[in-house]
Amino acid sequence: MQNSKFYDNFEELENETYISNLFLDLVIKGNVKELYGVNYISNILNKIDNQENLEGKEFRNVGEFLESSEKIYMYYSKIDELLAEKIKRYDQLAYLRDEIFQTFTQDGNIKDDATAELKNIRRSMAIVKNQLNIEFNRIKNRYYKYLSIDQPIEKNDRICIAIRTENKNLIKGITVGKSDSGSTVFIEPESMIELNEKYIDLVSDERLEINKIISLLTFELQKNYTRLKQNVEIIAYIDSNIAKAKYAKLNNAIFILPSITSRKVNLKELRHPLIDREKVVPIDVELNRNGMIITGPNTGGKTVTLKSIGIAFFMSHAALPVLTIKAELPFINDIYTDIGDQQNISENLSTFSAHLVNIKQILDEATEKSLVLIDELGTGTDPIEGAALSKAILKYLLDKGPLIFATSHLSEIKVYSLEEERLLSASMSFDIETLQPTYKLLIGVPGASHAIEIAQRLGINSQVIRESYRYLDEGYAQNEKIIQQLSLMHKEYEESLLRQKNAEEKALKLKNEYEEKVEKVKNRELENIDREIWKVKKELKKIKGEIQKSISEIKIAIEKKDIDSMQNELRKIEELTLKVDNIEEQIKTDKSEDKISDFHLNVGMVVKVPGNMVGEIKKVDGKKITVQLKNSPIQITYSPKDIEPIINADEDPVRKSVQIKINKKEIVNPELDIRGLTVNEAIPEIKKFLDDLIASGIKEGRIIHGKGSGKLAIGVWDYLRNSSIVRDFKIAKSEEGGTGVTVVEL
Repeated sequence: MQNSKFYDNFEELENETYISNLFLDLVIKGNVKELYGVNYISNILNKIDNQENLEGKEFRNVGEFLESSEKIYMYYSKIDELLAEKIKRYDQLAYLRDEIFQTFTQDGNIKDDATAELKNIRRSMAIVKNQLNIEFNRIKNRYYKYLSIDQPIEKNDRICIAIRTENKNLIKGITVGKSDSGSTVFIEPESMIELNEKYIDLVSDERLEINKIISLLTFELQKNYTRLKQNVEIIAYIDSNIAKAKYAKLNNAIFILPSITSRKVNLKELRHPLIDREKVVPIDVELNRNGMIITGPNTGGKTVTLKSIGIAFFMSHAALPVLTIKAELPFINDIYTDIGDQQNISENLSTFSAHLVNIKQILDEATEKSLVLIDELGTGTDPIEGAALSKAILKYLLDKGPLIFATSHLSEIKVYSLEEERLLSASMSFDIETLQPTYKLLIGVPGASHAIEIAQRLGINSQVIRESYRYLDEGYAQNEKIIQQLSLMHKEYEESLLRQKNAEEKALKLKNEYEEKVEKVKNRELENIDREIWKVKKELKKIKGEIQKSISEIKIAIEKKDIDSMQNELRKIEELTLKVDNIEEQIKTDKSEDKISDFHLNVGMVVKVPGNMVGEIKKVDGKKITVQLKNSPIQITYSPKDIEPIINADEDPVRKSVQIKINKKEIVNPELDIRGLTVNEAIPEIKKFLDDLIASGIKEGRIIHGKGSGKLAIGVWDYLRNSSIVRDFKIAKSEEGGTGVTVVEL
């Protein structure tokens, strides 16, 4: 984006991230004031800067830009103090706008009353023109049957009469021309010569006055060039923030502020922004060390993963939305990459040499505040030498301190990633049964190449396969065997996690069932409550046993393979046991309750928020209620009066009687401009516009559709005619837009 950059100053990034989240909040709540109708004048500014002449319509466009952009500026300057400070350099230039509107019509023509002098000149021109018409009509009535054309003809700003050649001597005057065929002669009658001379003088005076007006206005534009350019930049800044926020909402992305105190990387369900959202496979990236080595077979997604991580870092440091549902990233000053084949025939650089050129720069310039991304480390040369050089490069970078993400095929690098405590091994998952990559990132497990297995399954001669295994270095074979065992163990571990998830879901289901039954008891619809509670507790005990079994299995696996990355997941499973204990405690508490407590907002409650969206209360802090929107990672803070509880129809009458008033404080523009849209595009905008008016208590609005062909206007009227919330609608007064504007009464 034009107004986006990589911020290496934390304070600047903090401010920009705050503003980005501010606009996201406005978009979600429907409080964005769109930039519809704001003219694009950058090309006009270029002409002004180059001292080129402007057309009348271009002058008018500048005035309209100042008018519409002022409304945008005034709206957003009141939203937030930091945003107001960011856009305070906007200069309204009201005098310049008024002068342009006083001078030019909407079509870009000079107005008669642009100046007093021009007004007098044009009044005199009209008088003389009328006198010429009177004289022409007198001559026409006398010589009507001899004329070739019964209308006055203008030649060189002089009014003439077209008469057939054979009759030219009937009218005294000056011959000023002939038709191409010669059958018609154009004569300026004697009686019209003086009037023509007077009219020509007035035309000359008009041109001089217009040139004077345009020259003065051009000077004013040139004088205010810097201010106009500054205004354009501010409006573009607002526009870019609106676009970023809309993109974030559409793609379920978030704005994150990197940490200056932590080196941890945590990206949950990270997606590459250029891959179709229906096809992309989200990945989870977790790193609390200095670097990560990603391995795995070709076409498994290593390079895409590397690029996704790099893009996430860049976008977070540019206050752009990151395609993830949760993120923790350290603050960095720069990003160094070596990705792709950089060979250059003209400069005699091989793939390996080109990589080394990049690596040299990385080794020389990278600091502990840098991110280093290296694709296919050690490729393009002898594998033994490449592995040795790669390990030396990694050690040098680890000592220097940048954050490292690298991919490799080399077995020695896979082993090194397990041996070096500052590195974390990872791999792209591969289904050996189907010979297809899964594009999932496995943390803590290096990836086997599977080259020989793939060759075998593809039908390569069995003798070749046997020879391949025989030629394998013993150490390499042992390494690959270990890697495969680790992969198998990770698969078993994932299966244990799946069992844990299923157990958790089952426990949650039982909890919900129990709560329903408690509600029935409160309504005297269930008599044998003790028996029901006993059943639930029995089922919960069974689930606890299943969870403990999964925990034991994973603990054994950890002891055997010493994979510390599994310890984090183990703690998550153990937390589930606590959740089950909490359910049992809740059973005891709920059983002892005799009545329903009065309604109040609390954590976990499902509520409706402005914009007709549903979410769950995550935090209650006095008069600040934090709500996480349904099916979204986004959390927004509301006032209690802006929240409406979603009350089940089966709930107690006491709860049914609770009424929450929603105080709409949204600023709604009672005017909607849909010019340029099709009928199908306009209808959703009109619906939202009418809903906003009703929600804000506004009884009348204006829809600007323009005149044009009339199709858009007819489509608008058809919709309004069939709308149940529209009381009446009518065409605006002529001075307010006439047939180009429809006034709606609600």
